[in-house]
Formats: sequence, C-alpha cells, structure tokens
Amino acid sequence: MLSLRQVSRLGWRTIISPRALHTSPPVSAIGRLPAGTHTIPEGRDQVETSRAEWGYVERLFPPKTVPRPQATPGEVKPSGWVAPSASRDDHPYFVPRNRSHMLPVYLEHKPIISKYRTSVHHVEGDIFALLEELREYLKEQRQPKILNMRAHEPHQRIEVKGQYVAEVREFLLQKGF
Repeated sequence: MLSLRQVSRLGWRTIISPRALHTSPPVSAIGRLPAGTHTIPEGRDQVETSRAEWGYVERLFPPKTVPRPQATPGEVKPSGWVAPSASRDDHPYFVPRNRSHMLPVYLEHKPIISKYRTSVHHVEGDIFALLEELREYLKEQRQPKILNMRAHEPHQRIEVKGQYVAEVREFLLQKGF
C-alpha cells in the first residue's frame, strides 16, 4: 500500500482504499481440482503404424506454395489475371510478381486522418526511371493538380500519395509486368 507521501509525489489525484489488497497465486487453486486417472484398456495398448493410407491424409494438407499458373506470356485468364510478358532485359527496371503471382501494388489507408497512399513494392533496377514514367502516365490519366510521389530506393518502393491503385496496375500491365 502506498503512503500519502508517495502519492503526493506522483502528482495525480489518487484515492487509496483503506483495505489491503490480497491476491493468491493461481497454483493454489489447481490443488483443489479432483485428480484424474486414466487407464488404457488391455485391448488397446498396442499401436500399429501404417503408411499405406498416408497418401489419403497428404491430399488434405494445404499446398505449401501457390502453384505456378499454366499460362503463356500475356494471356488473360477468365478471372482477369494477366500473365507477365516482360523479361528483366526489356526495361531498365523490373517489377516482379509477389508469391501469389499478383502485381505488388498496395493501398495503405489511415482512417483516423483519412489518408491514402498507393505503393509499388519490390522494384528492381533503375527505380527513378520507373518513377518518371509512372508520373507522366498518372498525369495523363487523372490530371491531378498536385501529384506527390517518391522513390524509396533502399526499400525498393515507389509511393504515391492518394488512391491510384487501378491506374498503377494498368500501367504495369501495359509494360508487361
């Protein structure tokens, strides 16, 4: 229990209860539980290991990775997914797909201050060339008054202030990524 002198040093208005607070460790409550006994019936004390049916169990496990899609470069699937057609030598920069074979374009939203930021991750090569080409494309498409963009070279990321996910994805698909 705190003394009045300790409370006054805190500088807060604090009400101290006159009764002492008592706690008991949770270990003491375990001793009050009934002791359990478990016996294995005599017919079930032997365990057999069988690998013959293991194939049926393995089918139920989820795959460890997303399988590589069977598509020719540039092919559009019925879901709208487009297979990448650009190679690393086509442009001075390269934007690889993520582990799910999707374009690494993301929208970050901070709802408290109503702020949106579009970002392109994993940019390899000349990130500033991609930034300038993307800037020209976005100016043609949306014609904003101010287009705030930055290239973060150590994190291999381009960030655009605002909601430009659809336009950035369309730009990257036109480039073949």
